[in-house]
Amino acid sequence: MMITTWFDDDPLFNRYYPYDSAYRYYFDHEWSLPTDQDTHLFEFLSLGGFAAGLSWSGVLKKRPALTTAFSDWQIDVVAAYDEAHITKLLANPQLIRNRRKIMAVIHNAQLIHQIQQTRSFADYLWQLLNDQQLVLNAPHFRDLPRTTITGNQLARHLHQAGFQFVGPVTVNAWLVNTGFIAARPDQRGIINANTRISSPVQPLLPPRSPHQLGHFEP
Repeated sequence: MMITTWFDDDPLFNRYYPYDSAYRYYFDHEWSLPTDQDTHLFEFLSLGGFAAGLSWSGVLKKRPALTTAFSDWQIDVVAAYDEAHITKLLANPQLIRNRRKIMAVIHNAQLIHQIQQTRSFADYLWQLLNDQQLVLNAPHFRDLPRTTITGNQLARHLHQAGFQFVGPVTVNAWLVNTGFIAARPDQRGIINANTRISSPVQPLLPPRSPHQLGHFEP
């Protein structure tokens, strides 16, 4: 089923939906929909890191190559990458060949793998968020905030825990992409009171520009 209700001023949606199959899948089945899959959370954290200073659309175009290069985002496998593997990644012209970003993916995988020794990464994040999903009620793309207090607080915690490429804008975008912050205009992805959320709340910061939330671009 195709989306029939979306932000009327969303440039990526208007540019790529419904004819680009990768974007259609992203909008229909991923953006701002909650997930309990640690590999999915790790993938979008990594893609967000690669997108720092670049466009989200450019990173998504490289998503298939990145997925193959990073072993389908298997956290334990990526955590074990050695220098020889890093050299191989840096020589791959299909990737974003930034050593700092590649090293951050491996480093973050190692931290997530440690967390998984006692609980899932998803449960770890929900606990940090007090099992509270933030629901953004924005009628237009331009109304979505660049950052939120929720994202800022989690970014600060992840940074203190040693994660890399987890600035407030990147983390806020990641939380939206993975449904910890619900923002879809079709209302999908909102967790009801019988699961994790007690009640929807409004954004804690006013809208800011430029927009760099999830798939948003300036």
